[in-house]
Amino acid sequence: MSVSKNYFYNVMLIISNTIFPIITFPYVSRVLMPEYLGKVYFVQGVVAYFLILAVLGVPNYGIRELSKAKGIGDWVEFKKIYTELLFMAILSSIGAFLLLVGTIHLYGRFEKEKLIFYIFGAQVLFECFHINHYFVVMENHKRRLIRSFTIRILSLGFLFTLVKKPSDYYIYALLLVVPEIIARIIDIYTTRNEIWWNFKELNFKRHIRKTLVIFLYIFTIGIYGSIDTTMLGIMVGDREVGLYTAAVKMNKMVLPVILSLAMVLSPRIIGAIKREEKKKLYTYMNLFIDFAFIIGVPVTALLILLAPELTLLFSGERFRGAIETMQIMTPYLIFVAVGTFMGGQIMLPRDKEKSILYISICGVFINIGLNYFMIPLWGRNGAAIATVITETIISIIKVYQVKHLYKDYKVLTRDRLLPILSGIIASGGVIFLGKYLRAYGNFLSLIIVSIFFMIIYGLGLYISRNKFLLDGIKFLKGKLRKR
Repeated sequence: MSVSKNYFYNVMLIISNTIFPIITFPYVSRVLMPEYLGKVYFVQGVVAYFLILAVLGVPNYGIRELSKAKGIGDWVEFKKIYTELLFMAILSSIGAFLLLVGTIHLYGRFEKEKLIFYIFGAQVLFECFHINHYFVVMENHKRRLIRSFTIRILSLGFLFTLVKKPSDYYIYALLLVVPEIIARIIDIYTTRNEIWWNFKELNFKRHIRKTLVIFLYIFTIGIYGSIDTTMLGIMVGDREVGLYTAAVKMNKMVLPVILSLAMVLSPRIIGAIKREEKKKLYTYMNLFIDFAFIIGVPVTALLILLAPELTLLFSGERFRGAIETMQIMTPYLIFVAVGTFMGGQIMLPRDKEKSILYISICGVFINIGLNYFMIPLWGRNGAAIATVITETIISIIKVYQVKHLYKDYKVLTRDRLLPILSGIIASGGVIFLGKYLRAYGNFLSLIIVSIFFMIIYGLGLYISRNKFLLDGIKFLKGKLRKR
C-alpha cells in the first residue's frame, strides 16, 4: 500500500480518536466538574506507569524486529518473533497488575480510591494484547480505523446515557477503559493465525536485553509524561489536576496529528536504515520534519491565541483557570514531535537504545526537580513550565545525537524557518485585529480567527515558495487530473 493511502487511513484513525474526546470532554467536564474530573485523570496518570510496565517495550521493539523479518521476506521468522513478544507481554502484564494491586493497598490515598484504580487496572491485564506494532509493520491502518471508529461510536452512546452527575465518575472511568479492552481482544483474535504454537522452536532470551532497555526508555518517558499530573494530585489536590487536565487536553489531542506521518513512515525508515540507503532515509526524514513544521506552527499559534475560546467552549466557565496553563504548555508541541521522531524513528533503528535511555533518565530528573520547586510556587502553571522546559531540552539533545549520526543532514532549513515567520506574521494580524475578529461569541470567533490566520499563513508560505506546500499542491493536482 502506498504512503499516501497509509497516511490517509492513519490520519482518519487519529481523527476518529480525536473527535471522541472533542465531543465528550465538553459534556464530561460540565457534569463531573474540576474535582471529580481530577480524580479520574489522577488515577489514570498513576496507572499509566503500570501500562508501560505491562508491555515491556514490546510495541517499539516489535516494529523494528518485525520490519526486519518482513523486509527479507522471512515469514516463519516473522511469526516466531511475533509470538515470542506476545507471550513476553502476557507475563509482564500479569506481573504489572499484581504490582499495581500491591501499590494500591500500600499507599493510603490510593486505597481510598481503590475502585477506580481497579477499573483502570483492568486495562493493565489486557495491555499485553496491544499489538499495534503488528498492524504498523503490515501497514494495515484501514482495519485499525474501522475497529476504532465502531467502538468509539458505541461508547459515545453509553456516555451520554449513563454519566449524569458528579458521582458517576466511576462510570466515566469504565467508559475510558472498556473500549480499549474490547479493541485489544478484537486485535488478538484477528491475528490468532500469526501465533507460532511450536514453543520448542521459540527463543525468548534473544529479546530480553533489548526489550528491557527499550522498556526503561519508554518508562522514563512515561514518568515525565505523567509525573506532572501525579505530583499535582499529591502536592496540591484533585481540583488542580482537573484544571491542568483541561489545559493539556487539547495539546494531547493534536499532537498525534503532527506525529501521524511518523507512524506511517516508520517501516520504510527502518528499511532504509538497515539497507544503508541514506538518500532515501533523508527523503523520509525531510518529509516528516517539513510536515511537522508546516502543521505544528499554525496549530501551536492557534491554540495559544484561541485558548480562552477553546477552554470555555470545551470545558466550561468553571475551567477558566486553565486558560493561562494551556497557553504556557502549547509551545512544546513542535519540540515533542521532532524529538519523538528523532528518538523513536531514527535512533532506535540505529540500535541507540542506551543513548535514548540516558537522555530519558536525564529528562526524568530535570522534570521531577522542576516540578518539585515550581508546583508549590505556581501550581498547575508551574507543572506546565516544567514540562515545556524538559521537553525542549530533551528534544534538542535528540536532534544533536541524530546530527552526530548523520553529519551532512540539515535540520534547520529555509523551508522550516518560513512557517515560523509566516506564523508570527499571521499571529500579529490576529492580535492587531483581535477586537474585530472576536466580536461574535466564542464559537464564531474560533472559526473566524482560524480562517483569517490560515489565509495569512498559507499566503506567506505560497509567496515565499515553500517547497513542501508547492509539492503538496502539485501532488493534489496530479490526483485530480487522474480522476
